Amino acid sequence: MNCINLVPLATLTGFFNLYRMKKITLLFLLGAFTWIMACEDKEVKKDNTTVNKEDESCVSPLKDPNDVKPMALMMRTMANYCDSMRLELNAGKTVDSVRYPLMPFWSAEPTDSSVLEELYFNNAKSFAASWRTLMRSTENQKENYTAVIGQCVNCHMSYCSGPLRRIKKLTLDYKE
Repeated sequence: MNCINLVPLATLTGFFNLYRMKKITLLFLLGAFTWIMACEDKEVKKDNTTVNKEDESCVSPLKDPNDVKPMALMMRTMANYCDSMRLELNAGKTVDSVRYPLMPFWSAEPTDSSVLEELYFNNAKSFAASWRTLMRSTENQKENYTAVIGQCVNCHMSYCSGPLRRIKKLTLDYKE
C-alpha cells in the first residue's frame, strides 16, 4: 500500500518541478526580451523630421577626458572646413565665406583658460586676417589658404600642440 501512495506524490512533485522550470524559463525569456527591446533603435521626432536614435543606456559613448569646451568645438568645425576647402581648391574650385564662415573661437570658452594671454590673441588676430584675405580674393586662393594653415601651425606650436598632426594633413599637398 505504501507504493501506491508514493506514485501520486512523485507525480505531484514532478509537476511542481516542471512548473518551477517553466516559470524560470519564462522569466528568463521575459528578461531577455525586455533587454533587447530597451536597446532597439527608436524613432524620435525633432522639428517635424524623423530621426533614428539609439538609446543611450545601451551604448557606452566615447567621452572626451577634457570635457569639450566651445573653443575646441569651433576649432574642430574649422578644421573640417579647411579639409573641405583643401579638396575644393585642389579641384580648381573657389571657396567663399558663405560656405565657410569665420568662427570667432577667440571669444569662446577654452579648455585651458591659461592660454588667454596676449600672444594667443595676437595669433588669433593674425589667423582671422588670413582667413578674411582668403575669403575676399578669388585670386591666389591656394597661397592664401596655405597662409591660413600656417597661422594654425604657428599658434598650435605655442598652445595646445595636440592638433598639429591633423593640421599638417590640411596642407594642399597632403596625400591621403
